[in-house]
Amino acid sequence: MSTTRLKVTGINHVVLHVADVERSKRFYIEVLGFEDRNMSAGPSLKASFLRCGYQGLDLFEVPSGDAHGGEEMNHMALCVTADDLDEIVAALSKNGIETSDRTPRNTVFISDPDGHRIEMLPLSASERVLEREATRTSG
Repeated sequence: MSTTRLKVTGINHVVLHVADVERSKRFYIEVLGFEDRNMSAGPSLKASFLRCGYQGLDLFEVPSGDAHGGEEMNHMALCVTADDLDEIVAALSKNGIETSDRTPRNTVFISDPDGHRIEMLPLSASERVLEREATRTSG
């Protein structure tokens, strides 16, 4: 691999597969103090989007009800110091890492050596809005 490295600053969100999205949502909010982000997943997916600080936890209900069917985690999203997606794609390409097509949220997906999906979020990704707002208000 090349010495070109991206700087990851934190985990933006993790997506978990759950058997019952409402039950899981109550647990994370009522027991662990997560906040509801009040986002819609669209009609084809039962999901809930929560937040703890800047980190998100997205709960996706699996139709079979088997949350432990070998894919408990859908993906992990990482915040990267790169300003834009082109910078991320170029650095990954230099290291021989293939990326997915760009998402509408201005991100790409890669796979780690074991096939785990990782979403790469530049500073301009829509998911990083709270981080950008905090920077503006603290500076």
